[in-house]
Amino acid sequence: MTTEGVKQGMRRLRIGRSGIVELIGLMLLGWFLAATSAFDSENVPKLQRYLFWQFALVGGGVIAAMIEPWVARRLPGRPRLFVLAQLIAMTPPITLWVAMLPVVLWGATFQPAKLIWGMPSVLTVNIAVVGLAWLVRTAFKQTPAPVSDGAAPPAIRVKLPPRLARARLIAVEAEDHYLRVRTEAGSDLVLMRFGDALDSLGACDGFRTHRSWWVARTGVETARWKSGRGELVLSDGATAPVSRTYAAALKGTDWAAPVTA
Repeated sequence: MTTEGVKQGMRRLRIGRSGIVELIGLMLLGWFLAATSAFDSENVPKLQRYLFWQFALVGGGVIAAMIEPWVARRLPGRPRLFVLAQLIAMTPPITLWVAMLPVVLWGATFQPAKLIWGMPSVLTVNIAVVGLAWLVRTAFKQTPAPVSDGAAPPAIRVKLPPRLARARLIAVEAEDHYLRVRTEAGSDLVLMRFGDALDSLGACDGFRTHRSWWVARTGVETARWKSGRGELVLSDGATAPVSRTYAAALKGTDWAAPVTA
């Protein structure tokens, strides 16, 4: 099997955004911490010490992997703030996990104080783990698929499945606190304010047509006008309304040949 084939196989085995290579890295880090009796663990019997560090690192890594997608969805395109938020979110539950391990592994008495004085040590290891994850993902980084001309801007694209993120954007529709993002490859709901979406769409070739619609110029098949309002038939079969507020400005644009109703 080629090196690229191995990388692709490893990418398929994932928990959240973490893969098998990161799991192996955590196991090796756990072995290193046990071998060096890190954090004053030299008085713990050897077998218990190695078990503790393996469960602590691998279990903590699973906890972090389940939290990471939730943090990433809320901080797209802000890597520094994402790292800080990830560390803040993952440290308390991992501290609880580490404090419970002696109870589970060898029947020790649970000490609530460990949740306080153990947190700085857990945070230190978490910083190393986040750095390890960054190194692994950089080494196994997949060349991104080409993005079509007319695709959604990055702030919206990062919230879409890859198939839709690469496709040409047709329209964006507000639905309560969500957006219906329509593309040539289909549509999806994303959590985003319509005002924030409009800010990101400012440089795109399209227009706001209604208080809850933005339409790409190339997504319009037919424009119909009546009584100061209009509607646009889009290339995916949907119909976008044009309110009086925006109709006057849009009639002067080069939409598809208008049909007067």
